[in-house]
Amino acid sequence: MSKGLFANWRFRTSTPSFEPGDLVEVYLTAFDASTGEGEARIGDSVLKVSGATADQVDRLVTLRVASFDPQGARGTAAMTGD
Repeated sequence: MSKGLFANWRFRTSTPSFEPGDLVEVYLTAFDASTGEGEARIGDSVLKVSGATADQVDRLVTLRVASFDPQGARGTAAMTGD
């Protein structure tokens, strides 16, 4: 009976992982004008974002993940334009 009750329970991780091609809605947390890249932090995972602009910081954006290293919890993504 208790297995059924807790069957769909999962613990969140502080370092979520992504697969290339995943679409994620996240808040853009930073923009580096020298590189022209944005940054999105999801827990302790970090995605470097191409195609972002400085005025999108602190806004909800949709990204397509291009690559992700689950060991380092780092990856790259691009703005989808949505």
